[in-house]
Amino acid sequence: MVAAALIAAGIGVTVLRDAVADLAWRLALPRVAAVLVTNDAALAFEIGNYFFNGGAYDLDAAERAYRKARDIDAELLGPRYQLARVAFLRVNFYDALRLAKEELALHPEFKRTHYLLGLIYGYSGSYELASREFLAFLEWDPKSWAAHNDLAWVYFASGDFVRADEAARSGLEYYPANPWLLLSRGTALLNLEKKKEAEEVLLAAQAAARTLTADDWGRAYPGNDPALYSRGLLEMRNVIERNLALARGE
Repeated sequence: MVAAALIAAGIGVTVLRDAVADLAWRLALPRVAAVLVTNDAALAFEIGNYFFNGGAYDLDAAERAYRKARDIDAELLGPRYQLARVAFLRVNFYDALRLAKEELALHPEFKRTHYLLGLIYGYSGSYELASREFLAFLEWDPKSWAAHNDLAWVYFASGDFVRADEAARSGLEYYPANPWLLLSRGTALLNLEKKKEAEEVLLAAQAAARTLTADDWGRAYPGNDPALYSRGLLEMRNVIERNLALARGE
């Protein structure tokens, strides 16, 4: 009887903690909710997303919440994927790859994992594997400008400027004024010694980039520190300027 009472009390405390955690979350007290949540995987995951640039930016807090969500429900879609993204942002490619592969094995229907794997392989220098993952993602979402752009990037990084141009052009068919795709195509053309054509494309990239705000740049790189948005946009504009100078022979 005593053991049963203790078990019941433990269950009651857990339920109470989760109820208070949910209340704290609704009252916009995410850090309190993050500490209290005990058995609600969905809430822990939602808290993780909040700290993963969904309202605040704190990768440590996001990681703790995602780990808690995974520990509560080992088969829940999302925690491993998001933990892989955190590891990737920390340049921990080993853990990022392991977690992404685990997520793909558990949830092969979640095709966004292919995109993440493409990024991990690409930044690790495994360009052929990266291109395969981006192509797998594009089979599912052929209109993803970012996937076309990153596919162009891995082809460019591997020295295949023809395929880089083709990948960027494929994306531009859907988004003809996209500055990232225009920059990728212009850079590929520049390396193919097609300087006049490169200049035209880079001028279009320059015009499109001038309309971007720091928040626009940040939306293209979810999970990055908002403090870096302005710097990233400035660097993009500077790259366009430098490539234009090369195209003009300056």
